[in-house]
Amino acid sequence: MSESYAEVIVHDEKDVSGKKLRNCLILLTLILLLYGAMFQALFFMIGIIMIPVSFSTLRNRYREFEYLLVSDELDISVVKNKSKRKKIASYALSELQCMAPVHSHKLDGYHSNPQLKVRDYSSGNEEHQIYSMIFASQGMLQEVKVEPSEAMLNEVRMHHASIVFAE
Repeated sequence: MSESYAEVIVHDEKDVSGKKLRNCLILLTLILLLYGAMFQALFFMIGIIMIPVSFSTLRNRYREFEYLLVSDELDISVVKNKSKRKKIASYALSELQCMAPVHSHKLDGYHSNPQLKVRDYSSGNEEHQIYSMIFASQGMLQEVKVEPSEAMLNEVRMHHASIVFAE
């Protein structure tokens, strides 16, 4: 089997709660600082304490997923704040059962299985082409949602043409 290589980086857009948390923390800190400066020093001190708390809470909110396909192995890493990388999953393509777009009817048989574990490593943006990869390993079924590039999709299709669908 020939060597294959593809790399994709996808920005995670699913963190809506993080954006709301950031806005609430900033607003709360400003209110405490303003109220404390005008009326009571205790609230000003609490506002001063809230500044580092807010920064430490919000420092890991920017995430990207990196897919690295080398030969028959798909490695998925998360990159936080464009500086910290952590490998979160590794899948052998020999265990791939099916790969199709998320809303494809080819996946209906797998979605009816209550044992199916879903892992979402996509951006969450419905306008992007998101694929589901079904892996069966050690008696466990996993659905992995990814956003492959054309190069990555072609590499997987080249080695596993009978189970990769593009509708």
